[in-house]
Amino acid sequence: MTTARAVDQEGTRARPASHQEFAPTRRSSLYVRVVGVNAAVLLVGLLLLLWSPVTVSAPISVRQAIVLVAAAIVLAAADAALLKFSFTGLVALVNRMETLDLLRPRDRLPEMGGAETRALIGGFNTMLDRLEAERRASTRRTVATLEGERERISRELHDEIGQRMTGILLHLGPIHADVPESARPRIVAVQDEVRAVVEEIGKLAWRIRPAILDHLGLVSALTALTESLGGQGSARIETLLPPRLPVMGDEAELAIYRIAQEALTNAVRHSGATAIVVRMNADQNELVLQIADNGDALLEAGADGPGLRGMRERALLIGGLLNIEANPGHGVRVELRVPTGHLGE
Repeated sequence: MTTARAVDQEGTRARPASHQEFAPTRRSSLYVRVVGVNAAVLLVGLLLLLWSPVTVSAPISVRQAIVLVAAAIVLAAADAALLKFSFTGLVALVNRMETLDLLRPRDRLPEMGGAETRALIGGFNTMLDRLEAERRASTRRTVATLEGERERISRELHDEIGQRMTGILLHLGPIHADVPESARPRIVAVQDEVRAVVEEIGKLAWRIRPAILDHLGLVSALTALTESLGGQGSARIETLLPPRLPVMGDEAELAIYRIAQEALTNAVRHSGATAIVVRMNADQNELVLQIADNGDALLEAGADGPGLRGMRERALLIGGLLNIEANPGHGVRVELRVPTGHLGE
């Protein structure tokens, strides 16, 4: 028999999944069960007519009509009970299909109902597993490419453009002493402008790829991020970060940092917030990152834009769940929850 091999998100080969893996139990199909119930009820009615004093004559009597109506009710009730049991769970399955969002993973539907319905729900759950695994693999490749490009641009900004601008600044020093006194203020103005450009290049390179994240870890990187963004707007940023975090892989650190960076940038630059709180804690079960502000930047972003979709994709990549609450008059709260077991992957 030809089988299809399912491949998980890490590229390892899973067990074979044949086309009959979720086939209904061969004990009896829904068709056989419905026909069997109807045949059984009809057989009982026939036996009652043959070996009981119940008879049917023309014209029919009231008693005979009552017996026939009762038999029809029993038959309909048996069919209804069988079909209700067999199709239990279909409504939940349809609702899940209509609200499906691969960037918001949820618990799988429990298998319930008859064999056919259980097989359908089981197949749907397996399909979701495969789709989410493929989405994570695709996101992992995209993020790896993006971060590699960010690192290259950051390095070129710092090593190439930054150093060239520094060289220009060094050349202006001797020129300042050689030009007439009247031209020296203009040389000083150019030097100040070059220094400002060098400083901006350094900040831009740091935002593109913060080296502190690689060298000092997530807590130090988030602290530096809040200090940097705190000087760009009128919002006061309060940080409540633990001194230590569970051991986590580079992928998890980078994903959490990028989510915090996007949320803070939105709050500082676009929300009009005056107060922002960054809180993170972790225990043996999960890590929780919360960024809350009193602005309204995301109130119109109920439909995910590129920034929010990027945050959700990074959360999905590390097995986390991202929740964004935007309430008019009460600001925006971004919450990321990541099981501790996923941090080291």
